[in-house]
Amino acid sequence: MKRRRAHGFTLVEVLITVFVIGVGLLGMAGLQVIAKKTAYDATQRTLASQAVQDILTRMRANAGVAGAYLTDDATALEAPASACDSSDCDPTALAAWDLYRWGRVLSEGGEVDDEGAATGGLVTPTACVLAGATTGHYRIAVAWRGITPLPPPEDADDPSDPANVACGVDAYLDAEGIDDYRRVLVLDAFVADPTP
Repeated sequence: MKRRRAHGFTLVEVLITVFVIGVGLLGMAGLQVIAKKTAYDATQRTLASQAVQDILTRMRANAGVAGAYLTDDATALEAPASACDSSDCDPTALAAWDLYRWGRVLSEGGEVDDEGAATGGLVTPTACVLAGATTGHYRIAVAWRGITPLPPPEDADDPSDPANVACGVDAYLDAEGIDDYRRVLVLDAFVADPTP
C-alpha cells in the first residue's frame, strides 16, 4: 500500500509563523515608543536652544544694562508694570520685560488651544541668567523635566559640565529623591558693555 504525503502547512508551522510575526510586531511597537520619546526630547531641546539664543540676542541689544538680566528663574517672574511695547521704554524696564516674555515663552510656548489654555513650551521649565567668572561673561541656562532618567554627571565638582549648573537643581526629582529627570541646556556667552 502506498502512503500519501500531506501537502500544505501543518498547524505547528502556522503557530510558529504567527509567533515570529508577533515578536516582530512587538519589536516594531517598542521602536515606535522609543522614537516618539526621542523626538519629543529633541523638540524640547530645540525650543530651549531657540529661547537661549533669543534672550542672548536681547541682552546684546540692551548691553548697557546686561546685568539687569540676571535671574534665578525667569519663569517665576511677575509681569512688570510697564509692557515696554513702545520705543520710549528705558533699558532697565526693557530688561525686565524681556525676562518676563522669555519666561512666558518657555512656559507656554506662545500657543493656545481652542479654549484659550496655553500649550507648547517646555515641561516645567526653569530659566536662569547667571553671572560668569569675568566681567561681561554670562551663563544662560534652561532646565526642564525630561521623559526618561539620565545618569548623574561623571564629576559633580566640574564647573564646566552643564549638568553641574545650579539652574533647576532639585526641581525634577524622581520618587527616590534623585534629580535624574532634569535636562539642562547651557550657553556661556560674552556681552560687551558698550560704554567706554
